[in-house]
Amino acid sequence: MATAPQTVQLTDMAGSLRRHWPVVAVCAVIGLVLGVLASFAVPSSFDATSTVSVNPMNADPLGSSDDVERSISMPTEVGIATSAQVAAAASKALKPDITISADDVRDATTVESPDGSFILNIRFSGDTAKQAAAGADAVADAYLATRRAVAEAEVERLVTSAQEQIAAVQTSANLPENAGPLQQRALGVQADALGTKLAQLSNIDLDPGQVVGDAEAPGSPSTPGAVPLGLAGLFLGLLAGVPIALLRKDENSDIGGVEGLQAIGDQIVLDGTKDTNRADTWDIAAFMLKIPTDIGIEDPFLIMVDAEEEPGRSVTPGQELVDALSRRGRSARFVDAGAINEGKISRGWPTDKKRVSWAGEIIVIDTTKVTSDANKVALATRSDSILLARSTTDDATALRRLAGLLRSKSIDIALTALFPPRPEMVALHR
Repeated sequence: MATAPQTVQLTDMAGSLRRHWPVVAVCAVIGLVLGVLASFAVPSSFDATSTVSVNPMNADPLGSSDDVERSISMPTEVGIATSAQVAAAASKALKPDITISADDVRDATTVESPDGSFILNIRFSGDTAKQAAAGADAVADAYLATRRAVAEAEVERLVTSAQEQIAAVQTSANLPENAGPLQQRALGVQADALGTKLAQLSNIDLDPGQVVGDAEAPGSPSTPGAVPLGLAGLFLGLLAGVPIALLRKDENSDIGGVEGLQAIGDQIVLDGTKDTNRADTWDIAAFMLKIPTDIGIEDPFLIMVDAEEEPGRSVTPGQELVDALSRRGRSARFVDAGAINEGKISRGWPTDKKRVSWAGEIIVIDTTKVTSDANKVALATRSDSILLARSTTDDATALRRLAGLLRSKSIDIALTALFPPRPEMVALHR
């Protein structure tokens, strides 16, 4: 029966990070260096803000019944302040001290208006602090000048239109067909209305607003320096290094010998890779296990044996240990945990009733065919001794995961017996 794939455990992730910490460290250092280099590669930028108070204006006095809020649209004013016309005027005003094109002025300008206000905050980004302050003030002045020019042009258009209408009324009044009193009275009313309109146009307030806060030269650049960019690069390097370390495969997924087992964290390792007969190794393992000479009549002594399952294996590791104990004159009972329903194990098998039936015996519980590491750990918590049987070609990652889970429950591994792979044993017997 093939072993089902195990879910990734936190102990696996921690172990992978611990083994591959140089990968994380290298990625972090690379991120730090790139962040510092970016601080020198990215040009410094300075921001300055000029504040403008916008006066509501209505160029058509005959339509001035609208309230102030309806006579001005701040989104429209934001559009005017960021228009190409204003940018061109600001670029011209900055010369000859600062040479900057209208397109660059437009790109460097950001205009915002707080909700419910007639205020424009005109922010300008420049290469120097002086350029930023001068640019913000130039855009503010250009906006006010453009707004005034537009209003004056509209008033002039309305004045010209009214004057032309008055001249037309006067011409009509001199025609013979309009000589009657009724026609003359009607034309007089038109002339009076147009005269009133001209008077109102001459008194309209064309003040577009005023700068209420001149831009101040900033004391420091708005772009981040070497320290924040370096720290940001370090953080991004760590974010990149952790998944790389987790996904990185070990150069050798096999255990590779006693040193490999000790690297995993086993305290006692029995090296049987040179033994030509597995029974010899199991005899030594039975000798090394600390089994009480006299087992009480109320409880059994449980030994959990776990190994990597090998297809075609005729005798299970647990049975091999039972045979070794028999050769030493100790009676032991073999129990294949793989034959027990795993739901039953998770609910607390072996039960107290089962333990009473085993009282006074050595019980070897073989978990080789148990597919769940969680159930193996559960059985380990109910056992008196833990023995792991592994070969040099077993999956070190799977063993590392199981050992980490046992350590997380403060369960000590009494002994790990290391065997050569099956093909090697076959070759030794030939």
